[in-house]
Amino acid sequence: MAVGVFRVASRLVPMAPEQVRRQRFRRTGFGRRGLAEEHVYAFLRRVVDELTARDAVEASLREENIRLKNALRDWQGQFAPRPGRAGGSAWTGDQQRR
Repeated sequence: MAVGVFRVASRLVPMAPEQVRRQRFRRTGFGRRGLAEEHVYAFLRRVVDELTARDAVEASLREENIRLKNALRDWQGQFAPRPGRAGGSAWTGDQQRR
């Protein structure tokens, strides 16, 4: 059950590159088998690089989204008919009476 709670919580708060940089693993006790530290830290460097790249792409996409929303708003303001504006209707007098 604790694993499920951790997974849900980890989806809510994305891991930051700095969290991975600070992560350290315990060394195995003398005479016990363990992981090669150089492989663990190489993996951590790779994860940091990927998270950093992901964050940069996400920031770029957010900026592009804002730019497109503003461009659409400006375009709509130029071409969309406004209520109450004289001559702003695309309908002719005959079409309005039908």
